[in-house]
Parts: sequence; structure tokens; C-alpha cells
Amino acid sequence: MNWHPVELHTHTEHSDGDFTVRQLAKAAKARGFEAVALTDHNTSSGMQEFYKAAQREGLIAISGIEWTTYWGHMLVLGEQGYTDWRGVQPERIDDAIANIHKNRGIVGIAHPFALSNPVNTGYHWEFQIANWDAVDFLEVWSRDDAPRKIQSLRAFGLWEQLLSRGCRITATSGRDWHREDSLAYAHTYIGTEQPLTPDGIVQAVRKGRVCLSVGPLLTMRIPLDMQTCAEIGDEIPDGLSEVEIFMQTHTMERDWDRAQVVPKEIQLIHNGLVIKRCAVAAHQVLRVPLAAGWMRADLIGEYYGKTEQHLAFTNPIFIR
Repeated sequence: MNWHPVELHTHTEHSDGDFTVRQLAKAAKARGFEAVALTDHNTSSGMQEFYKAAQREGLIAISGIEWTTYWGHMLVLGEQGYTDWRGVQPERIDDAIANIHKNRGIVGIAHPFALSNPVNTGYHWEFQIANWDAVDFLEVWSRDDAPRKIQSLRAFGLWEQLLSRGCRITATSGRDWHREDSLAYAHTYIGTEQPLTPDGIVQAVRKGRVCLSVGPLLTMRIPLDMQTCAEIGDEIPDGLSEVEIFMQTHTMERDWDRAQVVPKEIQLIHNGLVIKRCAVAAHQVLRVPLAAGWMRADLIGEYYGKTEQHLAFTNPIFIR
């Protein structure tokens, strides 16, 4: 499995961003991203220009839009068609999601616990979702300084609750990038076995092949036999398993401060509980019993002077 830094939430002057389309592509390339989704508010007017700008910079461009309503913001990626965001009522959001899926797109909840009225109308998620299984991803980390924000802790808690209810919803981070700056952001990494493509990225998010980090990249897999492994997002039978954990520090070299992000411990989380703690290492194998549910890996450490912070984590492997 190869892991690629991808930004899924950006804006340009086609909505409320300061970037021109070309400036966004150049900034993304300079930071080290391999692919970027353009998600301007309620418009895709910049996409044709963005395809060309991304190609010039050697980036993969992902089509997107951020539904911006009074009841929340929803990211739509890769839709091959159009679902009208106008007039969607809080109790009818499931119908809109079903239509986006019909058009081969995926949907994600942007910054679900962001400050809303009267400062930012509609930022807080208030749509009444009947079927959480239909939501493809949840922006657990949003904007700068994500690990330390109360909004992130609440979003993280919602994600774990949904996982424990049996929902296979993918956690992502969103830079919500409006302009170039020097703030500290998290990164979303997409796992693929094939060369990176727009559709491959959409499918990887749908399958849960995603890791998040504010510094080193943490990944895992579970060997099933001599030739195959269960990857992040896969399902395995219960029982005793050997979990391989990998940590890479040479990632996004120009976009995080090694003096401020200090790994201290790796943890395995099974159904919301820590079942294993171990020292930081580039590669290690842990033998653990796994019952039905889900399991992920976390990297814990110091983040800008605050201890016991999430620095990175994987999406789960599921156990039946």
C-alpha cells in the first residue's frame, strides 16, 4: 500500500478564498501535496481552470463542491452529475445524499462542531441524518491547530460513537484552505495500490483507506497469510492477530515543525479502549486478541507544548 498526501477541502476566489485557482495549485505543490480537491462554496465554476492549473503543477485534481446551507456544510467529491443544494431541508438530507451516490459521488460532513450562529451561520452541523451509514466521511480534524481544539475533540467523539454503532465512516482532516499562511495544519493520507487517480482517491475515501497526521505518518496492516494482508478499511475475522505498525517521519517535509511535534507513544485502540501501548519505532509487530468491532492505531505525543495529544491516527480495520 502506498500513501499519498491529499487535501480534500480548499477554496479560491470563486467563493470566499483569497487564492486564485492557479495560486492554489502552486501552493499545494509547494507544500508537498500530490492531489487536491477544489471545494468552493456552492459552485464548481473554478473546476475547468483548476484541472489545467493542477496539471501544470503535476497534481491530481479532484472535482468537488462544499454545500453551504443554514444547517451545515457538506463536502461532495467526485460527483458525475449535479445534485441541487438549494431548498434541501434538514429532514431531507438523506434523499440528497442518495442522489449524490447515484451520481458516483461521495459526501462528508465538514467541521461538524464549528462555531455557528451568530458568528458563522450554518457552520455547525444540524441536518437530521436518518441513515448514518450513507455518510462517507467525517472531517474529524479541521483547519489549523486541529488536535488541540474542542471542536476536534467533539468531532473525534462523534466518529468513535458512530464506529461503535457499526457505521463504517471514514475520518478525514480538512485544511479548509482559503489563503496561504504559516499556520500548523493536519494532513490526510490516501492509501492506494494503483497509481493515484481522481476516482481512485474517491474510492479510497469510501473504503476507509485514510490516515491522518500533523507530523509523522502512522499506518498499519494485519498479515493474513504469506502473501496477503488486511489493510486499513478492510474486514477480518476475530481472533489473535499480528498487527504491523509503521511510522514514517520523512513526510510532508515542508509542512510541519519537527521541534513542535514530538512522538512519544503508539497505542492500539480496540472498540474505543487502549489495548496496547508501545514505544515509538519505524516498524514493529504487536500480537493482540481482537473481538468483533474495530481497531485503529494512534500516535500520541507533544504538540506545540501540550502533552498527550493525538499526532496521527489510522482509520480502522474492522473485525467480524
